[in-house]
Amino acid sequence: MKIVSNKPTITRKELEAVLDCLINDDLSAGDSVKNLESSLAKIIGLTYALSTNSLTSAYHLIFKALEIGESSEVIMPSFFTQAPLSALSMTGGKPVLLDSEKDSLFPSIADIKEKISERTKAIIVGHLFGYHFSFEGFDDIDIPVIEDVSHSIGTDIDDIPCGNNGTFAVASFDPSGIITTGNGGIVLTNNSKYYSSMKDFRGPDDRHINFDYSMTDFQAAMGISQLPKLLDLLTRRREIAKIYHESLRITSHKTPYPYSEKFAYHSFPVIFSVTNEKMESYWRKNKIEVVHILKYPLHNLTGSSVSGFSNSERLSKKLFAVPLYPTLSRKDVETISKLLAGLI
Repeated sequence: MKIVSNKPTITRKELEAVLDCLINDDLSAGDSVKNLESSLAKIIGLTYALSTNSLTSAYHLIFKALEIGESSEVIMPSFFTQAPLSALSMTGGKPVLLDSEKDSLFPSIADIKEKISERTKAIIVGHLFGYHFSFEGFDDIDIPVIEDVSHSIGTDIDDIPCGNNGTFAVASFDPSGIITTGNGGIVLTNNSKYYSSMKDFRGPDDRHINFDYSMTDFQAAMGISQLPKLLDLLTRRREIAKIYHESLRITSHKTPYPYSEKFAYHSFPVIFSVTNEKMESYWRKNKIEVVHILKYPLHNLTGSSVSGFSNSERLSKKLFAVPLYPTLSRKDVETISKLLAGLI
């Protein structure tokens, strides 16, 4: 039987919570949505939270609150999820894309500061694949920072919860997420003005022009059922990641960063030392689904020249994810770890 690259962690408890909503006709945004928002606000340590029907809509609400238009620029990594770029395209704003720093998944603080101009309205950073972006050096930046915690929710950096380092926090709850609602997202902030604006635009509310970006109650019920297990889910991800790291020690394959108990390990990316053809054939033969972890950096989607994004280009071509999710059996983890050690 094939081991797939990812699976949502859904148990009987989540199914029962969703079924209760359906039985009670709780389909629109209601108490479950409010409970999810308040619970995540408490975990991240921010005052206001708005759940949405997707990560893209969460970004769009932020951009509307910041009044981003055609004369605006938003700084974001090129090696990153497509959601902020898609949302920005609906505003007319211009993305200012940054290459990853050498031997890193993230752009450097120096590159970020160099790209700031009078048109810069926001800076987007995120903890890609569950690894932590460092906010060291951000103290003197007075531009709104959007911290994407989709891959790191429930973790902290130096005792500060991920999501509490910027003006906004956003997270996705897609099927591969640490927490999933099938699809959906959330945006959080401490700024009451931004919150009020985003709430009006989210809808549904006949008093305002809005986008009806609301999450349904049965989606929120699924998320709420997973929150009490969040620490256990993270612990299991770290356990698996540690086993994989041990297997890689005797190989020439590399991971982006050394093992850490602080990382979320939303994914387990590996740069294999063999050719892509040999690597893909090896895993396919052994019935393990290993996938390009981020095949198309954002500069590919904007038509930008690849010459300024050499590190992002390399990562997009060489970084692959082996299966890592809490419902992997012990036998499956052992099989994958042995295969990691055996690929030469």
